[in-house]
Amino acid sequence: MAVKLHERGVPEPAASLAAEAGIAVFHVAFQRWVSEPGEPDLGQLIRDSLDEMKAVTAGKCASQAVAGGWFGREARDVSQ
Repeated sequence: MAVKLHERGVPEPAASLAAEAGIAVFHVAFQRWVSEPGEPDLGQLIRDSLDEMKAVTAGKCASQAVAGGWFGREARDVSQ
C-alpha cells in the first residue's frame, strides 16, 4: 500500500503511516464484522473505524467521553 502511495506522490513517512493506519482500520472493522452478530455491513464498519481513527488522532474519542482529554489524564467511564 505504501508503494502505491509513493507512486502517487505521497512522501515518507506519510505514505508508510497512512498505509499502516489503513491496515489497522480494516483489521479492527473486520474483527468486529466476524465476531459481533447483527453488526452492519463491512463497509459501514470500515467507515466507523476510520471515524474512530480520525477522532483519536485529533485528540478526541468518538465512541467514549473522556474527561480532560487523552494524554496523561484519567479517562471517565460513561458506559454505566
